[in-house]
Formats: sequence, C-alpha cells, structure tokens
Amino acid sequence: MQKYFVISLLIISFILLVYIVKGKFVTTTMQYFPIDEQAFFEQANTSISPSENEGTLIWSVESTSNEEAYLRQDVSLLYENGKFKGVLSKWREQVTHLESKKDFPQKNSSFLQAISFHHGEIHHNEDKINSIQQMSTNELYYIHDGEKVHTYHTPETEYEKKWAKKLNEITKQQLLYNWNKLMNDLHIDQQAYTLIPLTELAEYEKKNLPGRSEEETKQIIGQLWEGLYKNYIVLLADDSNDTPHYVPLIMIAKDNSHLLVIFELNNKKQKLIQQLP
Repeated sequence: MQKYFVISLLIISFILLVYIVKGKFVTTTMQYFPIDEQAFFEQANTSISPSENEGTLIWSVESTSNEEAYLRQDVSLLYENGKFKGVLSKWREQVTHLESKKDFPQKNSSFLQAISFHHGEIHHNEDKINSIQQMSTNELYYIHDGEKVHTYHTPETEYEKKWAKKLNEITKQQLLYNWNKLMNDLHIDQQAYTLIPLTELAEYEKKNLPGRSEEETKQIIGQLWEGLYKNYIVLLADDSNDTPHYVPLIMIAKDNSHLLVIFELNNKKQKLIQQLP
C-alpha cells in the first residue's frame, strides 16, 4: 500500500513540475516568427483614463485577433514623467481576445505614457509557425492644481497647453539627463545613432524605420520586443529596490548594421545589442 502511495506521489510531483516549467517557459518567452499573411489584429488598444473616483486612474489593454492563436500575449509599460510606473502582462493559449486592467491612485500632476505590444503565435502545422504583432499607445496629462483635478489626452485650452509644456519639459529634462549619463558610462558615441525613446516606438506602426522597408521594419520591431521581453520586462518583477529607472532608449546605428537599447535596472546599466537584417 505504501509502495503505491509513493509511486502516486512521485507521479503527481512530476506532473506539477512539468506544469510549472511549462508555465514559466511560456510566460517568460515571446518569440518573433515571420509575419502571418492571413491572421491579423482586429483591434489593439491601450487606454489611460480617469475612473469615477477622483484621484484614481484606469490603465487598460485590450486586443482581438481575427483567428484563434496558439499563444496570445499582451504586454504594456507605463511611465510617469519618464519614470517607470508599472507593467501589465497577460498570456493565454488558444484564444482570440485578451483584456487586462489596473486601477491606481494618482496624486501629483504628471505626464503619463503607456506603450503596449500585442503578439500572437500562429501554428499552421508542426513545421510552420508565424506571428502577428501590433503596437498601441496612449498618453494622459493629469493635473492637480490644488483645487481641482484635470485630465486630458491632447491639450486644447491655454491652461492645458501651459501645464502640458511644463510637464513635457520636466519629462524631457529627466530623460535627457538619464540617457546622456548612460551613454557616457557605456562609452557610446551618440552621433553614430538615431535615437528613439521606447515610448515613441509605436509611431513606426504606421511608418518605416529609417532606410527600411515595411517588412524589415516589422521584423526588426518584432525581434526588438522579443529581446525587451526577455531582458527587461520579465526582470521588472525582480526590481526589488526603490531606485527609479526611466524609459529605455533605442539607438539605431546610422550605418543600419545594428541597434542598441540602453537602460538602468536594479542599479545596473544595461546595453542590449540587436544585429539588423
């Protein structure tokens, strides 16, 4: 009797181990494959909006593919005045739709930026795997002037433009100081690169990277997010100290040979290198 109990326990332990390993592998891996010619995203959205409770914001990400994917993943990064504020990441197997949302309190006047990468892995058969991908982004100005809370996506009035200018300058100053220090410490010649903040990468959803075709742009961006997911996003959960870090900077070599991504995380300066096709 005891023998059968031990055997059963070993079998259960093995099944649990396989499940854990499989789950860990899936949730910490996002891989680029050639873009699928038939599958696509019917919608892919990122939103930062005020909730019914004053002083609370809602950050949400949603995407729907036109066909069921073997693996669907959405990941979103949120920055406040250029400083990292949070990450949303969700994956499911054999689904078309993903949706995730997070409420968070907001006290200080801030410029909030979110960028998301929506990804799907399409398995036509054992020998052919393709990807679908799309980026989305959203920005919000949150103003607390001591009397009332104001929120807006695009400044229209003189009051809104004044605050937007102030917050944009604060964000720009913090980022430039951080990026220049990183480039100096990592001995990078800024003049040899075209600079793209990660929060502005979604602009290349509708236009090509410098000197690149649409197909090459999609491949470069897909492989870039693959590297970011593995070497940046999954490490955010291990960022146990309170040292702030800022928007990663993408640096594309002007000779089109490679790109760099530089950032600081866990008090360590990081430089990712991606060779370009």
